[in-house]
Amino acid sequence: MIRKVLRTIAATALAAAALSVTSFAGQWLQYGTNWYYQQDDGSYARNQWVGNYYVGSDGIMYTSSWTPDGYYVDASGKWDGSPSASTGYTQEPVNAIGQYIYNSPLVADMINYDEMTWSYGGTPVQIIQSNDTVFYDMGTYYEIPNCDVLGAFYDEYGEHGYYTLVTGPMYVRKNAIVYKYDYNTGATIPMTAQQIVQRYGSLYEGGYISLCTIGCATSFDSNGYITELSVHAFE
Repeated sequence: MIRKVLRTIAATALAAAALSVTSFAGQWLQYGTNWYYQQDDGSYARNQWVGNYYVGSDGIMYTSSWTPDGYYVDASGKWDGSPSASTGYTQEPVNAIGQYIYNSPLVADMINYDEMTWSYGGTPVQIIQSNDTVFYDMGTYYEIPNCDVLGAFYDEYGEHGYYTLVTGPMYVRKNAIVYKYDYNTGATIPMTAQQIVQRYGSLYEGGYISLCTIGCATSFDSNGYITELSVHAFE
């Protein structure tokens, strides 16, 4: 009887140990330059505070920016302790064009043949670019008020051109990722949209417009904000 009880206790202990290995605990995880918070159930926190840190709709922790409810977080992502700059919570606006593209299927890129790109009304999105140098700092994102979403066509000689699918504002998150190509070293350096603006004065390396990103190199979140983009000048 004593041996049976001991075997039962040992089996229970082993089962408990196995469960402790497979169970989840809330933890911060880093992917590239971004931090995410994985909750106890394995999902990722979104649009909420985790202690003194805030994660957005894409799950990425805010850094050096204002949260939607008006608090400032520093370069490490931590709230600096200052009172909210807003009198109450303001829901961030949805970008209608970006959200429509986000909810549209990926299709084959017409120019970069080995790539898939976003679509608008069934047409591949080749380029998203502004028509001028205007952009606004909205705290946690940049608003580019006058943008064209461009599709492509080929003429009788096989040369490609572009035409406008839709025109309107686009929003780019300050922590959006830019994989900046270094022409001197050949290396690809991850930067944020905010760092690009600090370096070039806009979201485009060429400088004469405020945004120009290739469709297949662009990502959106569910609110239609650009979360990944290209910024280099190209032919």
